[in-house]
Amino acid sequence: MTAFKDVKLGKIADILNGIPDSKQLESANKANMITYNFIQPNHLGIFNNIQSVSEIKRTTPVDENYFIRKNDILLKRLNPDAATLINEDISNTTFSSNLFVIRVFKDYCPSYIACLLENHGITWLNGNIVGSIAPIKSISIKALAELDIPVIEYKKQEAIGQMWLLCKKRKQLMINLIAEDQRLMAAAIKNITEKNVRGGQNDGDYQKRY
Repeated sequence: MTAFKDVKLGKIADILNGIPDSKQLESANKANMITYNFIQPNHLGIFNNIQSVSEIKRTTPVDENYFIRKNDILLKRLNPDAATLINEDISNTTFSSNLFVIRVFKDYCPSYIACLLENHGITWLNGNIVGSIAPIKSISIKALAELDIPVIEYKKQEAIGQMWLLCKKRKQLMINLIAEDQRLMAAAIKNITEKNVRGGQNDGDYQKRY
């Protein structure tokens, strides 16, 4: 069996913590306020999707490093449960201090790193987490940076990353299919019961007439 060499996540990616959620005091001249799209933990879906964004207004510009880019990986700081890979550019969008962005260097495949973070990294982090006894668990940049990443060929990284993304899509399709089946079943039952009620009423009217 081939033994893979490991590298620390902090050696192959920039790990950024976002900007505070607290609102800055609005200046007297509101025209000086700068508006940004703002991603918070509750905006992240479970299918590698962003369900929505909010807005944040600031008196000072956000550093360009804190704008969300294609191939960024988002991870919750509190109670991490999934990794979210940004598949396309999102303009004028920054992120909360309750999120980390892992920005992988070009020699590594972002979807591979996201897959490892979600399926292996979070389990490892839970054993090295701040406040692991408390209901709310918090991870740190230091813990993320120490995460071991197996080094494999780039093509294999891409293959594993694609498998992870396809798995997400299949789960979403299955859930949507189940929801549609339940909707159709409910509609069929409603149709049958309403016909029975109408039929019973008609029988009563017939008996009254005769």
